[in-house]
Amino acid sequence: MNPWAKAAVQGAACGLVFGAVVLIGGRLWQPQVPAVAEEVRARRFEVVDDAGKLRALLAVRPDGGPGLVLYDAAETNRAILFERENGEAYLGLCDAAGTTRASLSVTKDSQPGLDLYDAAGKVRARLTLAGGSPVLALADAAGNERATLGSTILEVVKTGEERRRAESSLVLFDKDGKVMWKVP
Repeated sequence: MNPWAKAAVQGAACGLVFGAVVLIGGRLWQPQVPAVAEEVRARRFEVVDDAGKLRALLAVRPDGGPGLVLYDAAETNRAILFERENGEAYLGLCDAAGTTRASLSVTKDSQPGLDLYDAAGKVRARLTLAGGSPVLALADAAGNERATLGSTILEVVKTGEERRRAESSLVLFDKDGKVMWKVP
């Protein structure tokens, strides 16, 4: 074989090998974009920060319902969202000690409620909306209801303009739960 032809064949072979290495190697050095899964299934997902501390948990609870918990940097639960066994949606907000201080719930029959708790975990104030009528209840340190304020819509008249006729009430209770004073 002619030395020039031999050099041309060797050059072509080297070029093919070099091109393959650059093509394949270039792909290895390029940032790889992960494939996006259409579906991911699990019973538990944990989100951790750069230090490996748990910051969020999404899991199936022992009763079979879904639950989401958010944690602070000290891994203390600060927010809890789940569905209770009775079908009620619940959101609890916790203090730095992990004690629930406020909760928002909606019952299975769509009645909302807001509870405010003291540091001991006792409900001290409750605002509910039952049957379209708001009720605010206040409790003492022992958790006993001491006052309620409510408004009941008796009728809604629809004519040229909407008018409502409502009845409001204020009830005060003694420490034993007996009515001390009531209007009306």
